Amino acid sequence: MFLNTVNAEWIKLRSTKSVYWTTALIILFSAGWAVLMGFASGYAYQDAIDSENAADLATLGVAEDVFSVSSALSGLQLFGIMIVIIQAVIFVTGEYGNGTAKLSVLAAPRRWQIPAAKALVYGVIVAVLFAVVSIVSVFLAGVAAKGQLTDASLADGLSLSADGAWTTILLMVLDAVLIVMLSVGVGYLLRRTAGGVALLLLWVLLLEQLIGMIPKVGDWITPYLPFTNMNAGLYQEPVTDAPWGIGGSVVYFTVFCLIVYAAGTVVLRRRDV
Repeated sequence: MFLNTVNAEWIKLRSTKSVYWTTALIILFSAGWAVLMGFASGYAYQDAIDSENAADLATLGVAEDVFSVSSALSGLQLFGIMIVIIQAVIFVTGEYGNGTAKLSVLAAPRRWQIPAAKALVYGVIVAVLFAVVSIVSVFLAGVAAKGQLTDASLADGLSLSADGAWTTILLMVLDAVLIVMLSVGVGYLLRRTAGGVALLLLWVLLLEQLIGMIPKVGDWITPYLPFTNMNAGLYQEPVTDAPWGIGGSVVYFTVFCLIVYAAGTVVLRRRDV
């Protein structure tokens, strides 16, 4: 039964020390970054007000843009997503590295249940983790920013009651779950930890930026890059020249992740372990 496969994957993940370390790192880096962003934004904005420097204020932008929920979640977007990629890939490729992949396949009634169970187990953990850390990050960033401002109301955008706050948090959680599915798919396609992690991290950190710099071709391809569309949904800013809006970017990234996940599942079913 599928539930037995889910239980087996839960036991595997729970008994893996790395998942506790990666979870702790997500909490530490994301919350710490939120505090840093809140403090730095509040200090810079108040300093510009005190010095009556119109140029600095113009550079920083209006308070609603400076003190936003998306800025508080930038730590999750920068560090959390990368850590999830690493852990999700290892969750798959680790079995090939230690020689237990064949046992997992033999124990499951149908092969498709294995990636589905892995994505479900780690996806639920990541969803809960990102939801909690998002709420904590917004709160901490708001406290840090308001502590630097004479008029604390300027940082009202850094609160759970701000317009679009919960939408941004839900999109952050959705992106994290989709990243799990994407990473599981890549894990089964490549079967190597180094290859899977390197491909996805380079893709997130470098590849799409380099593609965008290619003359003529970059302008044409950029609207269709998956992580560019992911960020467009998260930051509520449409991709330039994309044939769809913000909602379309969310759908596009979702479909892309599901396709890669499905490809990994098909490869697992058809290829010898």
